[in-house]
Order: sequence, then C-alpha cells, then structure tokens
Amino acid sequence: MSADYDFLLARIVAWAEGDSNVRALIMTGSRARGDGRVDEFSDLDIEIIADDPEPLMRDDGWWRAFGRVLVHLPTIIRPRHETRLVFYEGGMKVDFSICGRERVGVMVESHALTRLYERGYRVLLDKDGMTGRLPAATGSFMPNELPAQAAFAAVVEEFWFEAAHIPRYILRGELWVVKFRDWTMKQLLLKMLEWHAIARSEQPVDVWHIGTHMQDWVDEATRAEMRTSFGAFDAGSSWRALLATMALFRRLAPETAAALELRYPAEADDGVSGYIAGFRDRMDALPVPQNADS
Repeated sequence: MSADYDFLLARIVAWAEGDSNVRALIMTGSRARGDGRVDEFSDLDIEIIADDPEPLMRDDGWWRAFGRVLVHLPTIIRPRHETRLVFYEGGMKVDFSICGRERVGVMVESHALTRLYERGYRVLLDKDGMTGRLPAATGSFMPNELPAQAAFAAVVEEFWFEAAHIPRYILRGELWVVKFRDWTMKQLLLKMLEWHAIARSEQPVDVWHIGTHMQDWVDEATRAEMRTSFGAFDAGSSWRALLATMALFRRLAPETAAALELRYPAEADDGVSGYIAGFRDRMDALPVPQNADS
C-alpha cells in the first residue's frame, strides 16, 4: 500500500484496539486478495466486528477522526449490517462494514465462507480469537447463476421495451430522457454480456460486478462493438448509439440462448426493430452538431 494508506490503516487499527466494543477488524477486497490487482486507487475494505454494532451505527465521530472527510455515503445492507463509505482527503476511500459477532460466527459454524471472504480476507485485529476457526480463503469465486427461460426472456423483452422509447425522445429533443432510457438498456446489455461470457466458456468465468475487469472476460471483438454504443449528448450520436447497442444485443442474446438451450424471444426484437427502422429517414436528416472549438 502507499504510505498514505498505511498511515490511515494504522489509525483505524489503533482506534479499534482502544475501543472495547470492537472485537475484530477484517480486511476484504483487492488489498486482501493478493491477486496483483491492487493499484494506487484501490480502496480499503474493512469489516468491523463489534459486540454491539448499534453505537457505531449511531455515531459518526469514529470514522471522521481518521482524517479529513471529503464525502461519505451511509448504506444499509441488511438489518444490523450497515456500511459507511468514506472518501478522505487525497482521494483515499474506505468502505467500512459494521457487523456483529454473527458475521464471523455463521461462517465458523457452517465451515463455509461467504462469496466475499472466499476471494480473500486478512485479519487485522482479533481480540478474542474468534477468527481462528474461519476456513482459509481459496481465492476462488462462486460463479453467477445462469438464467432459466423466464428470467432470460424478461431481460430481452425489457431491453426492447426501453429501445422502443428512444426515437420519440430523440425527435422531441429530450436528450436527458434518451440517456436515461439508454442507461437502462446498458444495464440489461451488461447482464447479457455476463451470461454470454459464462454460457459460452468451458471454464468458470468471473464476471465480478458492474462491468469490473471487463477486459478479462469480454472478448476483444465484442469490446470493439461496444465502442460505438455510447453516444454523445446530441440527437444524431444518440441515434447511432441506439442502433449499435441494438445490433450488439441482437448478436449476444441469441448466442446466449443457444448456449443455454433457451428460446430467444425474437418477436420482441422483430417488432421493435421494425418500428425503429421507420424512423431512419427522419434521423438521417438531423443536423450534425458543430464542434464548439472548430
């Protein structure tokens, strides 16, 4: 880790050592995995195991004491498991998870790690020896589940449902709404990219989340197609990006369906694609925006 992160981590450990409510600190994420993916921008992911998580959830003084806070985001994952996601001065980011003893106890009793811990964890502090019976992390990942017919069809149909909206908003000049609908399509495209990568590989494929490390699990030809699927904030570019996004999805989804022995709902594709094709003349006549610097 960088010297700044070393200093920040030392402050966190020193605080935990002096707080009788805090019983253990466990690091997860890239800095605990040791898989060579750590760089200067890698976060600290720290799980705080407390006798009583409630005081830590109510009070924000402890995490503010570690450094000057730029911005933070509190989230609730599930009852009695909250996070504090904090950017400190210099861009150092720490994801704190506030947990009770059951976080470790469940894994000890079941002799099975969570998906997160299986990738890798590092015990920073353990006042009671509670982590001593945790299984060792293998560094492996649990593959994402592949869809059955209903789930697959739902993604396909929603993709084409969103696509059908976009031409009308382009012609209305509602470019923000175009981007809103387009991003929903991109989320569905990402789901199909994940399924496609897993279904067509003979080996387990780690698709991570939100497109992380996509260069490792999406083939080069597909990544090349993706370059034209993101348009600028103008009508013509949005139209061309729509067509590119549709074309990529139209290739990936049937290939995924074939690999999984599912049915591709071609009727949704055919109907919406035919409808959108009717806008081509009007879209081609849209003016090309001039570069403000030219």
